[in-house]
Amino acid sequence: MRKLMVGLMMVVGLLAATPLAKPAMAQASLAAPGSLDPVGLITSGAVIPFLGEGLAGGGLSFLELYAPVRDTTVHMFLFDAACVRQGPSLAVELTTNDIALLRVDNITGGPTSGLITAGETDDGAFTLFPWDSGSGEVVAARTLWANSNGNFVRVIDPIALSSPSELLDSSNEGGWSPMRTAAAFFAPLETGGLHTTIYFVCPNTNIQRHLPTNGGALNPSNGFPIIRPELQTAGTATPLRIRIYDDEESLLRDVTSSCNCLTIKPVTTIDGVYASPVDAPGGTYTEVEGSTTNAVPAVCSATVIESLNVPNTANTGNACPGAPLGCIFGATPACTGQFQQTTPAIPGLGPFSFVAYRSITVPGFDVFGRAPGASRCQIQGDGGFSCSATLNR
Repeated sequence: MRKLMVGLMMVVGLLAATPLAKPAMAQASLAAPGSLDPVGLITSGAVIPFLGEGLAGGGLSFLELYAPVRDTTVHMFLFDAACVRQGPSLAVELTTNDIALLRVDNITGGPTSGLITAGETDDGAFTLFPWDSGSGEVVAARTLWANSNGNFVRVIDPIALSSPSELLDSSNEGGWSPMRTAAAFFAPLETGGLHTTIYFVCPNTNIQRHLPTNGGALNPSNGFPIIRPELQTAGTATPLRIRIYDDEESLLRDVTSSCNCLTIKPVTTIDGVYASPVDAPGGTYTEVEGSTTNAVPAVCSATVIESLNVPNTANTGNACPGAPLGCIFGATPACTGQFQQTTPAIPGLGPFSFVAYRSITVPGFDVFGRAPGASRCQIQGDGGFSCSATLNR
């Protein structure tokens, strides 16, 4: 990998003087849901990150919207960096071949940084519904993040629920094209003014909830494709597993971290090895996985016994053993009671999906874009059947 590092440094030095030829692009094939162009036309709905002064340390965010096919209304809800809804809803009326540009980090009562959920709405403007792609209601969107402190204008790609040519299966699973359970990125050695920062977008159930009941801004009950895997519970951080390698593919660190909706992490807050000239003089390659949470068993009283609603049958919602100890529900010896459940069991959840954006900055130079995404089973080297399961997207 050292040749790659040397080549990258040469490219950086020549960027200002040498135009780069555009590489040939492979034609995407029609495949499983979520596999098509993640930054093309958007159907159904979208989540759009934006960053302003509050979270990002200075800057303005402008939302670009396009209606290339027919008249389309873009209705939006604003969420702060913790996925808590704030401020008013916004509506932009676009005519055919229309464009719109609006600043979104200074909406009265709204957040300065966070996520936008976008779609159609009803007459009351209190609920989002999918755009009618069958009649040509499709949009394109992106955020322009201008920051005078950093002397940059960055393009933040949207998170589309589906694209016009994407197939939905029988359970209405379209998948968010960029949302995956893993991501990868390169970071040069942290030295002086050279810094790498990762921007994690880890939506929670305020954006969409599927189990045990539907809900959230992009409610599946209103026709939005179901996000797979399901999102983390609102107010709870999404766990991350992070493996860091040097430029000779040697594992340096295997650490845990987390994100909560919209989270900014300079790489040195993940681990100090990113700034180690001894361990990683040529920079690092990192794999991030949306991890899982451990199941927590029910807590049962050791003394309080409740009566059974049905003889010799465990009460609904109680996972505790029967009483007296050693009895077997539905068998012999029969249970005449059940120890009281004081705290219900919490199931293990995950893996969780997310999107990561990476910036590399040095005075006078700025690189920003979405980090490559993958399913965590693929990034672990398992390209077999398990990678096709919705849990592993």
